[in-house]
Amino acid sequence: MMRKIESRVESRVAGCSIKHSHLLLSAVTGFLVAELLIGSTLLALPFAALSPSIPYLLTKRRAERRQAQLAGLWPELLDHMISGLRSGLSIAETLTGLAIRGPEISRPIFKACQELLLSGGDIEKVFIYIKVEFNDPVADQVCEVLDFARGTGSRDTAITLRTLGDFIRSDIAVRGEIHAKLGWVKNSAVVAAVAPWILLVILSTQPSTLQAFSTGTGNLILLFGVALSALAYLWMSRVGRVQSIPRIFLEASP
Repeated sequence: MMRKIESRVESRVAGCSIKHSHLLLSAVTGFLVAELLIGSTLLALPFAALSPSIPYLLTKRRAERRQAQLAGLWPELLDHMISGLRSGLSIAETLTGLAIRGPEISRPIFKACQELLLSGGDIEKVFIYIKVEFNDPVADQVCEVLDFARGTGSRDTAITLRTLGDFIRSDIAVRGEIHAKLGWVKNSAVVAAVAPWILLVILSTQPSTLQAFSTGTGNLILLFGVALSALAYLWMSRVGRVQSIPRIFLEASP
């Protein structure tokens, strides 16, 4: 089990190095495209500085989308767990059954749990694996409930999971409304950061614009423009960010 977690950490480290190469490639591509369109090496430099943010934002959005999809699966997963427990299955059998009966996107996670249990892995480490894979406070709560029920032999596990499922459904609905209302903040941040540079591309078709930005004052304006655009986007993103629930159960895991 720990080897799988270590391998995941190593793959993430390798992924970071790949990401760095992608950022460098984006900077070079942005510089070449801007120089081709504008015809000025000086004005192409800000675009080279801002271009690496594009793959970063796309990767971040993709990760957030997958995280939201996994978090939204828990009501359905809990229904499957409750059905399995009420039919007389053990907690381990219920978890491995999700590799077949669970939602499509989560089946690889529980398939890995099944393989770990068949190879003699401890179910406590399986709980840790689920927490790491889902990377969500709801997964921490569910695993803690199952771990407590396994240790105490509680007969009310299904009732507890049903109550937790109702709470999770309400929480998902509330957070969905909050994300929808604050989504315009992030979209405004993107528009506010990109619009000045689109205007610069349009104005760069005029020779007077190239002459103005070729001076020392023009260079200083470009430098401040890049810094202020990045600062404005980060600030607006922070304003529109929904605070995540602290993962206290993951920190307490052995």
